[in-house]
Amino acid sequence: MRISLPRQHFSIDPGHEFVADALDQTVIDELGVYFRSKEHGIYLNACALAPGGHPLTTDGLFALLREQGWASAPFDEWSDTAELVSIVGGTFETVGMGGEVVLEIFVTDGRSVANLAGPGKREIIAAVTPAARRLASTLRFE
Repeated sequence: MRISLPRQHFSIDPGHEFVADALDQTVIDELGVYFRSKEHGIYLNACALAPGGHPLTTDGLFALLREQGWASAPFDEWSDTAELVSIVGGTFETVGMGGEVVLEIFVTDGRSVANLAGPGKREIIAAVTPAARRLASTLRFE
């Protein structure tokens, strides 16, 4: 079931692996939508994002990924191409989050960019990353 987020300017299909949190429309308009992994229970926030002066290409998304303000550089970078979008992602160490890591994913169609991100224990993030990549591949800009 595709979910349209007009104020975020994209739609996304959580498929059978994620469920969207029921949030007030004002919250969704401002912060995006939270998806919970049905299998692993972690949340990913999906929202539109300004590109920060980076080109909307795979290389530009890698530059955006690498400048995130976490405690480390990403320790696992990857990229995908799915139909009309390019996707990059990586996992970061954190400080003050009880040993959790953060998964960051950026998606572009060459005109807009969106971000999916969420924290969790290292082994849970590693286990949910394939499903998160599939979720990101369903994102379509409107």
